[in-house]
Amino acid sequence: MRSAAKQVSRISTARARALGAVFLISQFSGLAQATSLIGEEAAPATVPQTALHLSSCTLPDLNQAARCGVINVPENPARPAARLLAIHFAVVPAIDSSALTDPIVPLMGGPGEDAISAAALYAQQFSSLRANRDLLLVDQRGTGQSAALRCDLYSSGDPAVSLRDVFPLAAVRSCERNLRARADLTQYGYLRFSSDLEQVRRALGYGSLNLFAGSYGTRAAVVYLRAYPHSVRTAYLGSVVPIDVAQPLPMAQTEQAALDRILSDCAADSVCHHAFPNLNAEFHKVVARLTSGVRVSLPGAADRVPLERGRVAEWIRSRLYRPKSAAVVPRLLHQAYLGNWNPVVEGILSDARDVDADLSLGLLFAVTCSEDLPFVDEKEILAQTRGTFLGDYRVRQQQAACRVWPKVSLPIGYRAPVHSTVPTMFVSGDTDGGTPLWFMEHAAPEFRERATIVAHGQGHTEWSDCISQLYRRFVISGSVNKLIGVSCEAVPRPPFKID
Repeated sequence: MRSAAKQVSRISTARARALGAVFLISQFSGLAQATSLIGEEAAPATVPQTALHLSSCTLPDLNQAARCGVINVPENPARPAARLLAIHFAVVPAIDSSALTDPIVPLMGGPGEDAISAAALYAQQFSSLRANRDLLLVDQRGTGQSAALRCDLYSSGDPAVSLRDVFPLAAVRSCERNLRARADLTQYGYLRFSSDLEQVRRALGYGSLNLFAGSYGTRAAVVYLRAYPHSVRTAYLGSVVPIDVAQPLPMAQTEQAALDRILSDCAADSVCHHAFPNLNAEFHKVVARLTSGVRVSLPGAADRVPLERGRVAEWIRSRLYRPKSAAVVPRLLHQAYLGNWNPVVEGILSDARDVDADLSLGLLFAVTCSEDLPFVDEKEILAQTRGTFLGDYRVRQQQAACRVWPKVSLPIGYRAPVHSTVPTMFVSGDTDGGTPLWFMEHAAPEFRERATIVAHGQGHTEWSDCISQLYRRFVISGSVNKLIGVSCEAVPRPPFKID
């Protein structure tokens, strides 16, 4: 799952496609300190810093100079004299010289996206607010310039593996072994990031922050909100991923609902129905063939290789995050029915390559293997995946990966719903195939000062002129009062891709 800023970029699209988002074996180092973060404001663990120095820097595609800096923090606060991490950040200054002290701070999704590389996109997205507010971008530990935990899961020498596994187990083992040599992989969860962010805030002398979070970034936001409630002025939670809903368990039903909607919409659309008049029946035959076993050709390979049903379903699921990418699904299904699996195969392999290059998958495992997978109930797996196209594939794939990844015991109460009085703007698209509306309906009631906005016709973390105007009003006022009961005009569904 990913954040809003990169929705127009190739990088971001690949991340959403591939991620869309086990047993406890080790103990949380410094558990007493971590436990103190639940329910009360806590001081971050610090090390002596030299005078903070910000240097002028040029960021990709950004047409103004930024200021970049770094702070050193303990990787493990219980061992402050051991390994230090350099947490990199960038400030895109307000246009006016007299900036307010409440910057806008994007929190990225994935988990595994970095923030600094998205500077130009966010600068444009928040242009109407940047007259007197800085944009603060912090690369979360384990991403970007802050000790990125990258994995190479795609094998160019054996691409057939990626047609079977979204998380090839041998590659996961190799990644864990390589990263373990330079990182304590139990120290990269959201509690640690919240402490890092608070240190950056204090070092820069900012007041309270305007958090802007999308997808899994909303998890980071609520953890920070609970740990440092007085450090947040406003919070935007787009396509929220509730902290007490264990991923990836809901993915099968979420995909099935989105897939059923696409099939229904195609049948009701004259152009789509004319092109694919028997699409529903064709889809069921495609599923039956995949279940029985499909073999496909790969460039340069003499033999045909298996195409796993679950891998196809997982890739189709990623197409359903947003209306634009979902518009090609009827054509993909029809081509598969005709025996042409090339578009699906090429899409899976392309996304697998892109994700390795653009996402810190080691952080995805560091977060989800401790904060999600241990809480996936075995009895619920069958109940929530039975009769769906995806089945238990994604859950089993992630469980297998997490069995080889170091884990931590979470502090008591960590996964409890977060209660907050900070003004919070929730936005969720009603055609989101990644985070359904019930996620927002589940999380929002715990926020006393809230506005919930359904983005009709929009998908995962999508942005629009209407949402932009509402967000501007929200940040300037610091209140949700003028957002209660407000809605945006529905965005028309993009035309189905026929040719």
